[in-house]
Amino acid sequence: MEFLNLIWAKILWLFSWHTLVSIFGIVFALGLVVIVHEWGHFIACRLLGIRVEEFSIGFGKLLKQWKGKKETIFSLRAIPLGGYVKPAGEAYFREVEIKSDDEFAAKPWWARSIMVFAGAGMNYVLAFVIFFFVILFMGMPVTNPGKVPSILGEVKEGYPAATAGLLAGDNITKINNNSIANWKDLLLALDQANKENLPAVDVTYEREGIQTSVNIVFDESKKLGIVVEPTYEKVGIFKSVGMAAYQCYYWTALSLKTIAEKIYHKQAPDMAGPIGIFELVGKGVHNGAEDYFFLIALISVAIGMFNLFPIPILDGGHICFFILEAITGKRPTEKTLNNACGVGAFILIGLVLFATYQDIGRLRKHSVNTAVTETTQDTQKTEAQND
Repeated sequence: MEFLNLIWAKILWLFSWHTLVSIFGIVFALGLVVIVHEWGHFIACRLLGIRVEEFSIGFGKLLKQWKGKKETIFSLRAIPLGGYVKPAGEAYFREVEIKSDDEFAAKPWWARSIMVFAGAGMNYVLAFVIFFFVILFMGMPVTNPGKVPSILGEVKEGYPAATAGLLAGDNITKINNNSIANWKDLLLALDQANKENLPAVDVTYEREGIQTSVNIVFDESKKLGIVVEPTYEKVGIFKSVGMAAYQCYYWTALSLKTIAEKIYHKQAPDMAGPIGIFELVGKGVHNGAEDYFFLIALISVAIGMFNLFPIPILDGGHICFFILEAITGKRPTEKTLNNACGVGAFILIGLVLFATYQDIGRLRKHSVNTAVTETTQDTQKTEAQND
């Protein structure tokens, strides 16, 4: 009977409004990023005079197909999480037979480089546009902690604050004997507690107009597990343009710097695989339109940047072959190109498996932390009732 109840609960969860919204959010976000990427390839082909045989939205089973201009076939397929552009004569190795001037292989190396780069370029254009509108309508986060209210934006599960019952939206008004008016006061009070090596702090917070005090015991990390609720200030159009461009640069530079530091210190880089991305987007769609679209922009930057990595089979790998062709005056042989792409595919599969392994590890840790938190809270309730 318990098993049937569990199955029924899973079915209800699968078809719940929350889950359906999450699925729609995932499909829309990833579909938009991928379609824009492929549209970049398509537009470049049109501008460079490269004939496109097929432009597919999605992959898998064919649902609908129609012929557009210049003999291009447009396809709509069942799984809306991908897509592709198939240019005529896309094989560019040395032995290939070029049949017409509008084939991909017939174009000079620089034209092929532009066509290949255009996909990642459009991902950055998409990210810039989203960043611009989010910043214009939402504003930029206030970075001065003295001007940020001491309201909790997130309480991380498994940490002392969550165990003590604090929730997002709580306004911290006092820590020990220190009155708290902003996030700077809060940080200073916690820093003082750590310097004095206090095992716990008395925290007073306001929730729905009611003041509550609770004693929070530090864990080994000496962190409460609380995150600030962001505060935003409005900016004009021109500043929004500059800040949107800076966001594209900042997240790219930060990602590359983080990867380089991990490699330098011989550490495994933190990666999000399919599970992690689905979970992240699924949660993001419930956090409001601004956060959701900001997340789409971040994913678009990540996809654009990753595609430019010099790994054979990725866009960046093909560009490396084109540059090498410009230097040597020779194209790669079919065997060389196939072997390189085989190595690239092996690397990609390894990265996906590694990222998925990290996703599973994070989910497992999250489940353990949640179980510990719930057990601790149940114990506290029991002790309170006994008292």
